[in-house]
Amino acid sequence: MATVESFRQLLQPLIFYSKGVGVEIWTAPGKFVPASYYLSLHVAIYFSSTVFTLIKYSDDTLHMMKALITLGTCVQLYVKFIIGHKKASELKLLSDNIEQAILQRYENGKAEEIAVLQRTGRILWFIFRFMRTSVSSAAFGFFLYPVIAYYTTGELMPLFMIELPYYGWTTTIGLAMNMFCQANILVIGTMGAIMSDFIFFMYAMYAMTCIDIFIVHLCELETLLKEIHIHEKDCAKQTSIMRQKWIQCMQDHQQATSFLNTTEDIFGITCLAQVLMGIFTVCDGMLLVALTFWFPTYCFLLVMFVELSIYFVIGHFVELKIDEMYNSIISMPWYKLPVEEQKEFAFLMCRQQRPMMLTAYGFLTMNFESYMSVLKGLYQFFVMIMQYVE
Repeated sequence: MATVESFRQLLQPLIFYSKGVGVEIWTAPGKFVPASYYLSLHVAIYFSSTVFTLIKYSDDTLHMMKALITLGTCVQLYVKFIIGHKKASELKLLSDNIEQAILQRYENGKAEEIAVLQRTGRILWFIFRFMRTSVSSAAFGFFLYPVIAYYTTGELMPLFMIELPYYGWTTTIGLAMNMFCQANILVIGTMGAIMSDFIFFMYAMYAMTCIDIFIVHLCELETLLKEIHIHEKDCAKQTSIMRQKWIQCMQDHQQATSFLNTTEDIFGITCLAQVLMGIFTVCDGMLLVALTFWFPTYCFLLVMFVELSIYFVIGHFVELKIDEMYNSIISMPWYKLPVEEQKEFAFLMCRQQRPMMLTAYGFLTMNFESYMSVLKGLYQFFVMIMQYVE
């Protein structure tokens, strides 16, 4: 995806999903469309059904836990829905910047610049196809669970262990109504999960692309600084070329930091919701694993654990790329720059000292260290459960 055309081709399925979930970032940013109200209606039905189920089965702890296993997924997806509407204009502007400031600018550039764009494109296309296939397959497999349960146990069951107020799944009409609403929630949730998670990955990838392009230009500047001393006769000409390259590096650095800060501002609450709801679902799932055997528990555990891990892994790669940018800056022979450029280099170093990373709205850094802390806490929770059960 080294061209604007290929980038727009990638956006086409995302635009389709955005219309399905009512968050039309690229076609009607920030506007509530009929699909938005339709999704909100189903979320309201889901929450009312969950509350009704918890009250109805208040004396059955296991059934309550089974009903809550889907709550974390619904909450974090609806938070992403709200953020998508609130930040729609910023997301659209970020997409426009990708086209204009990155792809249009470098799609016909030097070999190193094109190589960076092509690498980013290959990764994005692979991740999108993999995500679309895996999430859709998981949703389809979960949709088949009631059928499998009926043929193995002879019981009629809905997709989720919740039921509409006053319409239980023990009657034919009640089962049909519950299945219709829950199937709609499953389809909309699947599209929303693919769209929201891939958008986060896509913008994080292009933030790292900006850093890679900056590093490429910084290496070219280092070569020019060495050539100035080698070809002293062309020193004036070389100095002029060096000045232009330095300005380009400054612009690249400003673009990279701006892209990172914008990405953090947009997805901070999304990451927080993902972490909190992911931990809640995993804890609920581990309790169910320890107390009973219910096949959907393992599916939810796997899906939520993978999704939670993806967010931390992406944040970790962004942190590594920021560290690579910092190492490239401090390793540059800045003392060979003219005095004016040395002053500007000092400002660049000051800006680099300010933290640039993806966080869960400032509460938690999205990196490998934080991920290990979360896993440690989950492991301790599971050990405590097993000790209690034994």
